[in-house]
Amino acid sequence: MRRRLMSALMLAAAVLAAGPARAEVDVIRSADQLQRLFADRTLVGRFLSGDTFKEYYAPDGRVAYFQLQCLHSGTWWVESLAQDFGMLQAGTPIICFDYPSLNAKDDPSCFAVGGPTGRERFYPIGGDPGNTGIPGAIAEQWSQGNTEPLPLGEDGCPSV
Repeated sequence: MRRRLMSALMLAAAVLAAGPARAEVDVIRSADQLQRLFADRTLVGRFLSGDTFKEYYAPDGRVAYFQLQCLHSGTWWVESLAQDFGMLQAGTPIICFDYPSLNAKDDPSCFAVGGPTGRERFYPIGGDPGNTGIPGAIAEQWSQGNTEPLPLGEDGCPSV
């Protein structure tokens, strides 16, 4: 009896010493795969708010983003998450966007991407790490090339 109690206490101590378990988010784990998903493709997606958006990702890293009747140009790239963030481990590949007309200087928007093929989810990197399992947007339709077509290098909204 004493031996079983001691074994149970040692097991409990080992579990506690290991720290809390990290839940997993189903995201793309290969930077090359993430790069291929976006390069020279157009995405029609939807934010959780219900607003739709369109983006074209040029192979050279330029991007055109259209939402709420406004066009924003910028750049996109894939990098590795520098440190653990919520449920995501350091080294997870993320996609980042910099739109000078939307983002503060040197403050890109980055996302881990995963989920079912063709209906990928975009998990924001930033804000409350406890929310990393909540997608900010969902892919609705992918197409090869700049099918909308969205002009690169232009910004603007129609006059009201």
